[in-house]
Amino acid sequence: MSPDANQTPNQHALLQELASSLPDLPRWVAPRGLLLERRCEVVLGPEGKRNAGYLVLEQDGPEAFAVHRPVAYLVKQLDGASPPTGSILAPIESAEAWRALLPGWSEQAAVVHVHPTPANLPKPAHPTRFLTLADLEGLEDLPARLAHDLRRALGRGPVAAAFEGARAVAFCHAAYVTESWFDLSIDTLDEFRRRGYATSAAGHLIHHMLGQGKRPVWGALDADVASLSMAKKYGFRAVDRLVVFSNPAAERRAQ
Repeated sequence: MSPDANQTPNQHALLQELASSLPDLPRWVAPRGLLLERRCEVVLGPEGKRNAGYLVLEQDGPEAFAVHRPVAYLVKQLDGASPPTGSILAPIESAEAWRALLPGWSEQAAVVHVHPTPANLPKPAHPTRFLTLADLEGLEDLPARLAHDLRRALGRGPVAAAFEGARAVAFCHAAYVTESWFDLSIDTLDEFRRRGYATSAAGHLIHHMLGQGKRPVWGALDADVASLSMAKKYGFRAVDRLVVFSNPAAERRAQ
């Protein structure tokens, strides 16, 4: 079943309207990508007002993305959700207002990076190719959560993998895509970290997506020193900041 199979024409029109009103900027790659692909639900302000803030909730995902002005009404609409919303990502300038609305939630700052000349990024140093669903079914040693995420990603677009011999050890896909940008999602098996495999997988996907006129966005938490260092090493530049609020109820549920 496609992500929007249960959505009505009016819901389609709403998602298109919101996507059209949201600038195609790196900071909005996640909510705008979800709106364009219709794989989300939207929580609007009181009485469905378009000019108030709203939340974009990924279908079957734990994250919500805050757009524009935060209002208490939005948080109230999340109360009692099952499973609970795991996190809310918001622009850094609205952090104080969201903090007041989310008592007890933890928070972390994050950096949004882009590359000024992505076509100049190095070619992969390890063997790489795009995975097929058959490939994925044969990867029996993958952590369950990673296997689930890769299976979902393959349903939306290409997943690049870097190989150690015949074994796929690092993976990269576009978590969100707009007309101009795509968000890099990178995973590496623990025992193969810091050996360049993630960079090779990312390079394979980046050069493919550049052929479609789309440039990479690299988001990383301030606390993720390894990701920040990798972004800097390969010439990505910080262009924006976000804040990630994490729901303690969702964290307890995951334990």
